Amino acid sequence: MINIEVINNIIEQNKKLFGENAKYEKINVGFTNTIYVVNDIYVVKICTNPNNEKNFEKEIKFYNANVDNSLIPKLYYSNIEKNVVPYYYEIIEKIKGVSLYNVWYTLDENQREDIIKQLCDAMKKFHSNIGESYDWGKKTSELFSCQYEKAKKLNLFDNEEQILLNNAYSKFDKYLKSKEFVLIHNDLHFDNIFYNEGRIKLIDFERSIYAPRDFELDILYRMIRKPWKFASEETEKYTKLEDYENIMMYVEKYYPAIIHIDNLYKRLAIYDMVYYLKHYINNPSISELKEDILNAAKTI
Repeated sequence: MINIEVINNIIEQNKKLFGENAKYEKINVGFTNTIYVVNDIYVVKICTNPNNEKNFEKEIKFYNANVDNSLIPKLYYSNIEKNVVPYYYEIIEKIKGVSLYNVWYTLDENQREDIIKQLCDAMKKFHSNIGESYDWGKKTSELFSCQYEKAKKLNLFDNEEQILLNNAYSKFDKYLKSKEFVLIHNDLHFDNIFYNEGRIKLIDFERSIYAPRDFELDILYRMIRKPWKFASEETEKYTKLEDYENIMMYVEKYYPAIIHIDNLYKRLAIYDMVYYLKHYINNPSISELKEDILNAAKTI
């Protein structure tokens, strides 16, 4: 928790932006940051969890790398010096609208296609930021092997299942060869896309990384296949699989470079193995997670 003096100091430091007698209101969203809305125009996001500072700085760098992207909020100011207040903070545009989950089920197919076209435009702009290459196969293999060793100690897979997983794992390096590394959002699902009168804006860039282009589809493709898993309790009841079945077709139409990648669906299956294994270790009673891991391995 932060005291009222912190936001008052931020308001004072940014008086030119906020004007005299700025009005602010604290809003209850998130667990790692404290959020205020100022003059109903600006959002002040304060990193009150020191363990989240690296991710917070990632988000600031993401904004600075995408200053001309109209499909994300505008960043007005950021501070990681802790010179006025003892926290990292940023001031961004307050965006209008609701989570795309809230309205997707009400839209017709033409509206949905237009939204995915906008999403593809946003992704292409993110991905125009090129990063340094590294061994993507090795990194992904290490993430999997670490979790897999834990799973074997917990006896979560029988011998036949381990043979299947070992065979899939042996192909990681072959299928994950990557040359180009781009800046990706890395948390792309409909709760991080705001919709307002036909237009979208994306939010939440704290997980952004430089990675192969197709890794942007990791969460999005998983959401398409199981949309209810990423929806809030409020919107879960409105999620129907058939409402999401054309999304990948629209992505291919408007951003073919992210789809026409060698071994794309085997790569996405590898990402599934890593994702579901991590969750299965923490929730071994959920048999669906085990099925997801084994089905991904069969795809590879």
